[in-house]
Amino acid sequence: MELMLGESKYMLIGVAVAALALLVLVKKKGAAADVGIAVGEAAADLAGGVVGGVALGIGDQIGIPRTNMTECEKALAEGRTWDASFACPAGKFIGSFF
Repeated sequence: MELMLGESKYMLIGVAVAALALLVLVKKKGAAADVGIAVGEAAADLAGGVVGGVALGIGDQIGIPRTNMTECEKALAEGRTWDASFACPAGKFIGSFF
């Protein structure tokens, strides 16, 4: 199917703008290295978060208390609803009922 003259003109302009943007990005000193570093950091953060989450989940299941609980979390864990109403943000406090 052939493109109409107007459509092909806009397509060529879009390709030219994309090529120019790519050229500027590549010419920028260290752009590729920055992208690589950002991707590597994101992967490391994800892996650390998964391992940490698994460890906390196992500890919660077998009854080991967390050592870095906030005052809100302590009050909720101990069943002190009145104290939790003052220590917790509204969303967390209301969410504790469900």
